[in-house]
Amino acid sequence: MARDRANIRTDIWNDDDFRELSGPAQLLYLQLLTSATLTYAGVADWRPKRIASLSAKRTANAVDDAAAELVAGLYIVVDEDTEEVLIRSFLKHDGLLQKPNVTKAMVKAFNKVFSMTLKGVIVHELKRLAEGFPEWRGFALNEVQDLLTKGSVNPSELVTRTLPVGDASLPTTNYLLPTTYDSLPAPTVREVEDAFNSAWEHWPKKVERKQALERFKVAARRNGVEVLAQRIVEFGDAYAETTERQFVPALGVWLNGERWTDELPQARTQRSSPLDQNLTEYQRLYGGTDVGERSVQALDAGVGP
Repeated sequence: MARDRANIRTDIWNDDDFRELSGPAQLLYLQLLTSATLTYAGVADWRPKRIASLSAKRTANAVDDAAAELVAGLYIVVDEDTEEVLIRSFLKHDGLLQKPNVTKAMVKAFNKVFSMTLKGVIVHELKRLAEGFPEWRGFALNEVQDLLTKGSVNPSELVTRTLPVGDASLPTTNYLLPTTYDSLPAPTVREVEDAFNSAWEHWPKKVERKQALERFKVAARRNGVEVLAQRIVEFGDAYAETTERQFVPALGVWLNGERWTDELPQARTQRSSPLDQNLTEYQRLYGGTDVGERSVQALDAGVGP
């Protein structure tokens, strides 16, 4: 749900950190706060060229530079893959969690966010606010309590990276990679898709492939492409051997639940009881399928039909 007005606190100009930002970064932050695409979840469209067109002689590169400054200060989180940007402290300063009806609008907006990482950051911020302001009325809603059980992403553990493109490199404000992988070369788009395609072949329930690929991209940034692909192969092969297809989760659902950390599925040991064996023998000898109580009693007494 888009908003038709913005709640901007005037004491923002008393914030030392905000005043240390450059003018272009401050302008971008205020533009995002007043964006027509900003939802009650604090997420807006991320399209640097369109944002640049709002000011004369401004370029998309200038917008990216300003965004990098805001990203470094944890003011925003950008997902360039889904073209979305989150104003990190939006839920804290907007006051919507103190109004149950507006809080419900926030939950609906949350469910429409495409980026799994931005959703994780929103949950992280909600958990922090629930600890600091448990009296806020919005936290009494079942819908919000359900959000608090979802996976969270700490934005302070994410870093900006440079993604290789051919022989050159393209700076990016994509703020979705963990610091533990900062020293590793970022995989190319082709490498990620190739790894997914190979792993996909091992998954026995091939549904919602596009959704699974998007969630694989997000999860791979935090866990490593090769490691995640190998876990998909291991679980896919295990599911194929032990689980009926109808009970195998869709790969996207499996990834969203971070179920690569679970134990591999194992086949249940099927051991027949003596009574089961007697019933089976009864049916073999007498060709009947009606093995009710009288038949069982007859078997126990050693009497045939």
